[in-house]
Amino acid sequence: MEHKTFTFTRVSPLRTVLLDIHDHPVYKVETPFKWVRPTTTISRYSGSYEQEMARIHWRFARPSLLVFGGRVFESNTFLKKVGLLGISRKFQAPDGHEYKWVATPRWGMKLISNDGSRTLVARLFEGSTFTSKRKSRLEIFPAGIHMMDLIVVTLVYVDKIRRDRQQKPNTPLVL
Repeated sequence: MEHKTFTFTRVSPLRTVLLDIHDHPVYKVETPFKWVRPTTTISRYSGSYEQEMARIHWRFARPSLLVFGGRVFESNTFLKKVGLLGISRKFQAPDGHEYKWVATPRWGMKLISNDGSRTLVARLFEGSTFTSKRKSRLEIFPAGIHMMDLIVVTLVYVDKIRRDRQQKPNTPLVL
């Protein structure tokens, strides 16, 4: 089984379209510019139309809410903090396995199995805001093909947390 690669049309994980290797849109991430209670909507393209797949209701004093698969999850119980900085997050997927998003200093984030084998499931290469030649891209490896939608949804959440921490290291994180 091969891996999938998606290229982001914009650097921001909150406002972008993920394109496949043929430049066809596969996922769309929209977040309106709002100061109070912004909501991110994540859609999947199916043929010529888009279907809403998930929403993230960002909150600042309470845990954010993730709506996915017909269920509502509080971010602090679904994507549990790992480590002192709280940037790494772990979650249990519907397949019963636990996975962990980890920030990497050289290129962005990686998703690994949290079972001791540390199997690489997905990897985000962060693009450059200064040149369009180096765009952000997400690679999903065979170990993650069965849960691509979940990978995209959790990536949007953890990458926003990571970027918030990088831009304002002394401010509290969104929960």
